[in-house]
Amino acid sequence: MNKSIFTLPMVTLIFTASLMAQTGSTNPPVTTAFAVLTKSVESKSASVGQELILQTIKDVIVDGQMVIPRGSKFVGHITEVETKGKDMPQSELYIVIDKAVRKDGVEIPLQAIIAAVGAPQSNSLSSDPTYGMMHSNEPKMIGSSPGSAVSIGALPPGSKASSTAAVATANIKGQPDEPLLLNDDSRGAVGYEGLSLSWHLLVPPPVTVIASKGKNVKLESGTQVLLRMAPPRLAN
Repeated sequence: MNKSIFTLPMVTLIFTASLMAQTGSTNPPVTTAFAVLTKSVESKSASVGQELILQTIKDVIVDGQMVIPRGSKFVGHITEVETKGKDMPQSELYIVIDKAVRKDGVEIPLQAIIAAVGAPQSNSLSSDPTYGMMHSNEPKMIGSSPGSAVSIGALPPGSKASSTAAVATANIKGQPDEPLLLNDDSRGAVGYEGLSLSWHLLVPPPVTVIASKGKNVKLESGTQVLLRMAPPRLAN
């Protein structure tokens, strides 16, 4: 993998230039999206190929059209994991965002980076009592069959992501009004001490690198995420 990493002052310019080269457009717009991490991830236990699920907390609007409704998913995966050691000055998680999956099952490929993350606060999803109950039963929920106690009114069939505690909580209570910790101009790791973000943008797909000077990079469940992406489009 190309190890050229770009820092915050350069990322918007280079990401836009990368999209220009890939799309042929001389003025490619960049769309932002807000989402919440549905399950904690940390470098000490993460593996290459591990799936990452983010749930949208605001509609994504492109040219006046709602393309990705609130409550949809962004699906990504981990491409590389580094642990601080003798030859490695910091621990790192490399993340690629692959696609959006709407609630109606429509999938939209994405070119996106994680521009900022915000640590969950006391009123976030992770502190919701319904979420806590669901999370404690999550292994049972994942393996349960239709008609079992934990599946009643909570888990629509046919969706792996719908078996997570975050999605089950939303199905029971409705999508919560998650207070935004980030805004369109947010950058880096907000509320996380010692974490930093950088990006690999020269060769697609764009890669977000989340790093820590410590032995572990950890993002808690309920972490808010700001994505910057080429405007997603629905197939005609």
